[in-house]
Amino acid sequence: MRPGMRAARVVPLLAALALVVTFAPPAVAAPPTERTITDPREPGKAFDVVSVTMTSAPAPGGKAKVVIRHARPIEVRDSIDFWVDTDDDRVPDLLVTGPSFSEYAVYKTRSWTDHGRDITDQQCASLRMRERRSVVRFDPSCLEPSVRFAVSVRSYQMHARARTDDYVPGKHRLSRKVLSYLPE
Repeated sequence: MRPGMRAARVVPLLAALALVVTFAPPAVAAPPTERTITDPREPGKAFDVVSVTMTSAPAPGGKAKVVIRHARPIEVRDSIDFWVDTDDDRVPDLLVTGPSFSEYAVYKTRSWTDHGRDITDQQCASLRMRERRSVVRFDPSCLEPSVRFAVSVRSYQMHARARTDDYVPGKHRLSRKVLSYLPE
């Protein structure tokens, strides 16, 4: 093979390689270990949510934490529905629900509208409501191994009109993801 022919074959190959490197998609960053969703104050909401902060569990077997901050102190009849997706299918896997100053329940669910099976006794999750905060703690791998999770919150007042319910980030919408566990 003549020297000129070898160069003629190498130049197009290098040009093609340069195009691939130039147009390759950027590496996708891992989800963060903490994320806060802020929600504007809405005076028309019965139990207004102003922020939701999701924090990764410290290690496998530990509990992730979600802090829901409200615009006013919690009152009798205030309630929370909290959905979490732990397997990346963008459909909730767990539902934690409960009224203020009372018991809560945890369900294994496969939809936004059906509670599913009651798994409260498995201690996968807990709900505590105090002052202006509702705190949900849950094991991301309670149902199956989990790498990242997303949440959705509905706050409402029992016996109030549905239009006064507050959904964060939105009705039947999940937040952006957070890692289930802190990196080692």
